[in-house]
Amino acid sequence: MQKVKLESVRRKSGGRIHLTPRVPRSGPVTTLCNQTLDDGSYMAVDADPDCANCIRRSKDRARISGAFFAQEEGSELLRLSLEQAKSRRPNLRVLPHPSGERDKPVVWPAAKPPAETVPDELGELTTRGFKPSGEGVWRSPQGVIVRMRKHGKEWRFAELIYEGEVVATRVEAGMRLKAGDVEVSPSAGGVEVRIKQGPKR
Repeated sequence: MQKVKLESVRRKSGGRIHLTPRVPRSGPVTTLCNQTLDDGSYMAVDADPDCANCIRRSKDRARISGAFFAQEEGSELLRLSLEQAKSRRPNLRVLPHPSGERDKPVVWPAAKPPAETVPDELGELTTRGFKPSGEGVWRSPQGVIVRMRKHGKEWRFAELIYEGEVVATRVEAGMRLKAGDVEVSPSAGGVEVRIKQGPKR
């Protein structure tokens, strides 16, 4: 089975060794623990990572997939998937047909494009305004990452990642979080995650 290879990176000034899909020759790099290292401030290293968050997230396929596509390295994932599919190709044999219809052409059904419709709600998440970034991972226009986790057949809010200011306010039913353009509010039996509505005029 093919494994996605992650690369190690560290700030030139020292500190933790992080993981990233690919260390670019130039430009910023984003680590699995969601840190962005500016151009010229980092270097690729051969040592094993020691950032606990990067190590933990390297075992999460959805997060790795999201990181590859965020760095526009999705082609690497596609290449690995194709190699894996080739290695699992079944050994097919064509058996002779006893009747005289051997020369009859085979008619294959027309391929149907996959449905790309996004539901209005995914469990506790109102998807309007969000863009999918991998299985259960959604990104808001201001870069807030919301991770949903499946409990049985229901999707529930699991994690919110944002580098900017996060405001937590106690409300009657619990706690309300505001991060960038995303709001997490308590609702009956759980929470509601949505893009904040602008002020009404």
